[in-house]
Amino acid sequence: MRYLLILFLMLISCSKTLQDQQSLIINLEKVIPEELSITSFIKSDLESFYEVELSDGTLFYYSNDGEHLFLGDLFRIEKDNLLNLSYAREKEKVLSVLSDLDKNSAIKFPPQDKKYEVFIFTDVDCGYCRKFHSQIQSYLDLGIEVNYLSFPREGLNSETAKKLVTAWCSDDKQVAITELKNGKELPFQNCDSNPIEEHYNLARRIGITGTPTIITKAGISIPGLMEANELMEYLK
Repeated sequence: MRYLLILFLMLISCSKTLQDQQSLIINLEKVIPEELSITSFIKSDLESFYEVELSDGTLFYYSNDGEHLFLGDLFRIEKDNLLNLSYAREKEKVLSVLSDLDKNSAIKFPPQDKKYEVFIFTDVDCGYCRKFHSQIQSYLDLGIEVNYLSFPREGLNSETAKKLVTAWCSDDKQVAITELKNGKELPFQNCDSNPIEEHYNLARRIGITGTPTIITKAGISIPGLMEANELMEYLK
């Protein structure tokens, strides 16, 4: 009888926790932008706070009384070291995106002797994307395979998005994306298999807003242009 009572009390406690959590989610949905949704709502390592993730990749912490939230990194002190829990969580998200990615959908530039690989969210109009591509041989010479993923910064209905569709639907994707990054105008091409929207949504899941953004196999996200020798430090 005693064990049944304990079990009953545990069930009541769990039910109340779920109800409280649902109330917090409902209240939070009232204040976040309408175009966003809550994709994750879990207990965090910080007592009395939940970890919340939005559909655009934003990560923040929300108090269990529903009155406070903060954006920023959460650290845990371990002996003489600081462990960045938020950074570890971000890496998990990036690795999740990589696992969901159809790697055959990338435009691949393989080196002669492959030692590493990176995935780069790019468009064809941004200056730093063009600069990266103009020196792509320096990455290939170090054995870094470059896999381009599309990310039209101005949205899926932009002119840049149409150019990216053309690149991915061309018979020779390497030549097409090179010509577009060099400023050449190409006739619009479309195909049922173009992955532009898929890539765009994957990028938004991890909060990417600009190009180029370099993703390593270890789950490190590097925004902006990085020279080949510098990038090697993240790959070794």
